[in-house]
Amino acid sequence: MSESVKIIEHGLVVTCDAQNHFGYFALLLKDDRITELNPSSEGLKARYPNAEVIDAAEKIIFPGFIDAHYHGESFVLRNWTSDVPLSKWSKYPPVRKALSFVRSHASKEELIPMYRTAYFSALKSGITTLSEFGFDNTDIPFLAAREAMKRSDLKGFVGIHNGEQAELARNITPSAIAHALILPAEDELTVYNLQTTLRTAHELKWPIISHLGESRRGLETVRRNFHRSIVSVLEEYKVLLQPVHLAHLALLDEGEESVLMRMRIPIIINPVSVLAKDAELPPLARFLAAEVPLALCSDWGTPDPFENMRGTTMLAKLCGAEPLSPMQIIGMHTIHAARALHMHHHVGSVESGKKADLAFLDISDLRLSLPLAHGSANTVLRRILQEASSARVSDVMINGEFFIRKGQVMTYAEEDLKREYREVVEAIVKKMGPQPEESPAHAEVRVETPIIPLHGQRPMEPLAPLGSENESFEEGFRIIGKTGSLPPSGDDSREVDRQDQTGNEDIPKTVRKIFGDDDF
Repeated sequence: MSESVKIIEHGLVVTCDAQNHFGYFALLLKDDRITELNPSSEGLKARYPNAEVIDAAEKIIFPGFIDAHYHGESFVLRNWTSDVPLSKWSKYPPVRKALSFVRSHASKEELIPMYRTAYFSALKSGITTLSEFGFDNTDIPFLAAREAMKRSDLKGFVGIHNGEQAELARNITPSAIAHALILPAEDELTVYNLQTTLRTAHELKWPIISHLGESRRGLETVRRNFHRSIVSVLEEYKVLLQPVHLAHLALLDEGEESVLMRMRIPIIINPVSVLAKDAELPPLARFLAAEVPLALCSDWGTPDPFENMRGTTMLAKLCGAEPLSPMQIIGMHTIHAARALHMHHHVGSVESGKKADLAFLDISDLRLSLPLAHGSANTVLRRILQEASSARVSDVMINGEFFIRKGQVMTYAEEDLKREYREVVEAIVKKMGPQPEESPAHAEVRVETPIIPLHGQRPMEPLAPLGSENESFEEGFRIIGKTGSLPPSGDDSREVDRQDQTGNEDIPKTVRKIFGDDDF
């Protein structure tokens, strides 16, 4: 098979490599790799007269953006969670019902169009690599996310939450889509499931994904059960010496932060999602002062690198951090995000030897004429970050091939994509009722029995009448029968969950769980 050779000329290139070059470069691509950057394309065309020549005039070329942490189901759930603070999600009935339906009752056939629409939206925004957190509900969300990611041609990770998902993943041939183990949430963490996760990670050489320091309740539960902080627990069990993806980190104390700063582990933050959910802000100023690599992610909602980068500027101001340069901000969605996912040897920058994953931004807008003609690199890029939107991403290349060309998806009929997504949304609305007309920010919030926390690792129970108790209990990767059915959740199982063997009904579940009890 002959070698594919392409020359991209006349484009303004942001390299995001160690030198952080920004200027007009010609790129030589061979098959799926970048092999050369050259100030002029003429010499390249002379050496490769049969190469395909791509004119990138009036385009800025970025490394393909990397979304280091995302919840694909949020693409549809944002329609219910919008304007509702994260702290009220468990108390506002429409949000509870929507979360419970999608995470407990949606079929694989319903989830695939949700994920597929989210991932194609990410691709159209210039994202070429994405880490999907997923959720715990037998094998359904894992298979749906993986199939949708494969169809969109994105690289990245899909999270593994339980034993059945892990068994399926073991038998899948490695590809551009890798797997990562989800560390149980802090208010779910026990010695048993922590050791199970570590043992599986060692065996399969998978990285670990952790939501760290997002919930006060979770941090307090860890201190009560382990008599030390969550970072101390992870340090003691050598989790931080593994390939680990750390997201959020908003509520750690300075002692815990100092451990991470000393180890210089990249930290994944989600500025737009944090502000939209009215959640705790990460200590951005302290991380930046300590030169901790920071990576950006979308977390919850719509994957949009330019919105995330603008949100980072706003978050830096709110946190009292020193002003960030445009190169710093762009690096958070490219090379630092690649480092956070341990993929920086292959993606995250435009340089020789890296994968030819590229995002092309149309800069023909007349408002950019003056800075492009007379501005410095910082002036141009700052203006780009102020003005640009994902709608101006004209082309996206993965492994040297175009998957978005002139704003259009090349591998899937967009009308089909829209139709399938509308059908799923209509089915959800029909099954659980329409969104409330009243703005949830001003609606009366009734306190009901809380659903499982947003980022918990337990499966959601079937929809029950509001006000009923319906919780399940698990440890580590759950052992699920060959039928794929969940453990029973009737009255008897709940009664066992509430009582210990001596009949003491007051003992908290979180205290019992650190001893590694089996599933009920």
